[in-house]
Amino acid sequence: MQTGDLKLVKNINDRLVLNLIRVNKILSSSDLVRITGMRPSTIFNILKDMAAQSLVINLGKGESTEKGGKKPYLWSLNNEAAFALGVDVEVGELTAVILNFCAEIVAKKIYRIDKFETLDELDHHITVIVDDILTESKIDRTKVVGLGVAVAGIVDNVTDLVVMTDVFQEMNVPMLAALRKHYSFPVVVENNANASAVGDKWIGVARDSRNSMTVLMEFDKNVHGIGIGIIINEEIYRGSSFCAGELIMPMSDLGEMLTNVRSQLRKGDILKQYDSSPLSIDTRVMIDAAKKGDRIALSFFNRLGHFIGRRIGSVIGVLNPDMLIISGDLAELDEIIVRPVKEAIELDTLSITSETLRVVTSSHGHYSVAMGAASIILGSHFKVPDVRSLNSVTGNRINHRVVEV
Repeated sequence: MQTGDLKLVKNINDRLVLNLIRVNKILSSSDLVRITGMRPSTIFNILKDMAAQSLVINLGKGESTEKGGKKPYLWSLNNEAAFALGVDVEVGELTAVILNFCAEIVAKKIYRIDKFETLDELDHHITVIVDDILTESKIDRTKVVGLGVAVAGIVDNVTDLVVMTDVFQEMNVPMLAALRKHYSFPVVVENNANASAVGDKWIGVARDSRNSMTVLMEFDKNVHGIGIGIIINEEIYRGSSFCAGELIMPMSDLGEMLTNVRSQLRKGDILKQYDSSPLSIDTRVMIDAAKKGDRIALSFFNRLGHFIGRRIGSVIGVLNPDMLIISGDLAELDEIIVRPVKEAIELDTLSITSETLRVVTSSHGHYSVAMGAASIILGSHFKVPDVRSLNSVTGNRINHRVVEV
């Protein structure tokens, strides 16, 4: 092999080892030898190099194996090696998170803002928020490896334009170019449902899934709509024009959705206090009421779950994913929303399709999108290089799991 090929092989090996430690939390050097099939000297050199870069930490010696022998050294990621920012852009609200190198939340915040109408206004809000959360968390800014920003709408990942979104009236908005002017670290802009799907796959409930769909439903007084993030063969699928998952689903805002239950509020254990002021009910009120067993709220989400299931049933039939993740605020409801969604899907799909489909809720709740945006940044540091580029040079077939120098 040529020098460039050897560097690529080493990069592949490094990323494989780093990912194994990430997924398993703690691994011994002997475990890494056994799992990868690499020579002990190769593993030793990889761990030595990564420790020098402060990417991993030596936790000391573990227990000997059943066969005895030397006690192996234990390794984990250094959670302070790097930090990634994620921002979820919604009308009237920005949600920001910071993930450490182990993909754990170290800071999170919801910012209520006045409605913005121009890119300059949004650009200003995002830069202020990023500065605020970094200052409050006291994170070393030299360790920030990037910012992910998620927005509802169509994001062209080739031209880096937000083609269309409910956030602005304009089309083809150069949001990425505007944000990059402020930061020395990488910035990415992604569709919100796609970001949530990536987060579910990388650090959430879909880690073991190859083909999944994430449904992100936003409904309140200012915003309402459904977006779908699609993972096929463990990679985000955006479509030929970046419109995958962008279905036209006419739906009402929260105020209109409450019309059918407004006359029943007095019968609810929680919602009866809003009988004289129904306009003050928001998404948070409804979710909290349902979680406390309010029968009117439970009835509301039962109908909403069936609505979602009916709208996406045909998509489930076409793609046949192994997992459907309900993301965003609705994820807090767990079985309250999962059951009606699954019931509705079963009516529109083959039994063999619905029986093998796992319907679950995201573990990240309201922060699903922001965490997904941050995980896009963090994930790039663990992504294993495409071995096809090495295959094309060497003419060899290479096992994508293990490459030996």
